[in-house]
Amino acid sequence: MRSQAPKPAPDLLVFVNGEQLTGTLEKADGKSITFKSLMAGEITVPWSNIRTLHSSQTFAVLKPKQQLTRKNALTAAPEGAISAETTDKKTEVSVTSPTATTKLPLSEVDQLIPTADFTKALQPIRFDQGWAGTASGGISLVRSTQNSTTFNGAIALTRALPTVGWLPPRSRTSLGYTQSYGTTSQVGEPTVETNIFHAGIEQDEYFSPKLFVLVDGAFDHNFSSNLDLQQAYGAGIGYNVLKTAKQQLDVKVDVHYEKQSFFDPTTTDNIIGSTFSEAYLRNLPKKIVFTEFGSFTPAWNDTSAYSAHINGSLGFPVYKGLGFGIAAIDDYLNDAPVGSNKNSSQFNLNLTYTIKPK
Repeated sequence: MRSQAPKPAPDLLVFVNGEQLTGTLEKADGKSITFKSLMAGEITVPWSNIRTLHSSQTFAVLKPKQQLTRKNALTAAPEGAISAETTDKKTEVSVTSPTATTKLPLSEVDQLIPTADFTKALQPIRFDQGWAGTASGGISLVRSTQNSTTFNGAIALTRALPTVGWLPPRSRTSLGYTQSYGTTSQVGEPTVETNIFHAGIEQDEYFSPKLFVLVDGAFDHNFSSNLDLQQAYGAGIGYNVLKTAKQQLDVKVDVHYEKQSFFDPTTTDNIIGSTFSEAYLRNLPKKIVFTEFGSFTPAWNDTSAYSAHINGSLGFPVYKGLGFGIAAIDDYLNDAPVGSNKNSSQFNLNLTYTIKPK
């Protein structure tokens, strides 16, 4: 009977006061480690509270400001079992591979990444992998003298490659769709309908970690403004102004062809224009996420055919991927036909689901 290989010993964490925890080292950066034990659960511990750390698992060690690529990462980042010791308030991290031991001061450690995750991030992925985003939906029903039904829904997906922040960005694909549809009816009165939707697609290709070129397409329908379909196809450039663990800000400009088809066929417009836009994301405490997007679209061959859009949302987690969101959307169409509102505003409270990449 073949004997089973012994299980590796649990990782050991010793605090500066002498207390100990056994469990699993999950990850670390230059400020703290994430350690999971059976008794304490998952905890984050600053390096200043650690006397010694021993892990039989293997990690890749990333250094501060190290410029890695898929080609050089395997040779540039030391990999091996991790141990650390603090002496005279100075912490030294040791990386032990089958052939050598590398010792680094904590100031030269930016991240510890499990070897399996490190290797996986360097492999090509299928088209159906790497997508992240949110889906949301809400409905309102009123049954009285007036019968009112309103539905709103949205989905936003992004596929950024590589899927990790420690490699320089190569490309990003964004897909989005929002719709609000409602009817209000009363006996003896005509039914009033509201129908607004927006769909967009964008492909970004990076020249540097901040500068990228883009191609995009957008499709809009607004029954309230008598807009049957507005479609735009363009190309432009974008720049990542700010990107940290807490927030991100992108600015973009494109040149595009746009066709506006109204319910009155005599008012169809063919437009050459640009879209100036910005997108902002902020991670707030308690995993609350704020997002905001604004755009202004002038037309170069018809100065009256300009439009603007702004939306903002707050997402609140509830349980696992489920949560709820608050969103406000405002659209302005300057060349709406006479008798139609130029401005359309929406306020939505939705159930949400967070889509995580495979």
